[in-house]
Amino acid sequence: RSMNSFLIIYLIILLFEAILSTILKYAWQAEEKWDEPWYNEKTEHERNSSKILRFISDFLAFLVLYNFIIPISLYVTVEMQKFLGSFFIGWDLDLYHEETNQRAQVNTSDLNEELGQVEYVFTDKTGTLTENEMQFRECSINGIKYQEVNGKLTPEGFSEDSPDGNRHGLVRLFGFPTISHPRWRMVYFREALKNKPEHKSEFLNKEELFLKAVCLCHTVQINADQTDGADGPWHANGITSPLEYYASSPDEKALVEAASRVGVVFTGISGDSMEVKSLGKPERY
Repeated sequence: RSMNSFLIIYLIILLFEAILSTILKYAWQAEEKWDEPWYNEKTEHERNSSKILRFISDFLAFLVLYNFIIPISLYVTVEMQKFLGSFFIGWDLDLYHEETNQRAQVNTSDLNEELGQVEYVFTDKTGTLTENEMQFRECSINGIKYQEVNGKLTPEGFSEDSPDGNRHGLVRLFGFPTISHPRWRMVYFREALKNKPEHKSEFLNKEELFLKAVCLCHTVQINADQTDGADGPWHANGITSPLEYYASSPDEKALVEAASRVGVVFTGISGDSMEVKSLGKPERY
């Protein structure tokens, strides 16, 4: 802002000098002996030209003569200061990100003066001034509250360890030896008395349906290098390789990653279809 003010002042001085010099020139040439001296006789075209055009021509001539008053070196000095100042942003420890081992990167030398013009910062509550990292904690499926415990979707009140060693992480509502919550203890005994396998699959189907919905309703993308293989994240030896997801919304990314940990994996988009692997079985929607 200071430099802009100085340049405006210099420009006003330049215009004032050019106009004053042009007026003094015509005042000087008011006498006939100075209007056309022997060493500078006018041509016929100059004698018959318009006075207005001659005034403009003389004004522009003085403008060129006096243009040195605007210091071009000032631009060079300021640009050099901007260039050197950008290094201080990169050296600033307060702008260093330890997790990614990255320092602040200055992509333009005008960054200093752009930051200096900021007067107000408006923000909302969605993580503009935070790290914006989302983690899946718990959910409600069919009115039952579930938590993720050690990569398994577990109802609130059940023990963490599943006796059947569920590989994919979907909870089993039967066979838990210890139930601390009174409500779940009643549910456990009631269902155990019924002892009907279809109830067990019904609960699992609802969980699986919920996780499939989470895996299909999003705009998450997968790393292109991981989608080249035909088997996706599941290798022939049965060992899984976690996919690397990318998303503009950290909420969507956290939900898809959570579903992947408990057994329903979003494996990518093929044409107009979305592909998932539910408990190891590929499905297309």
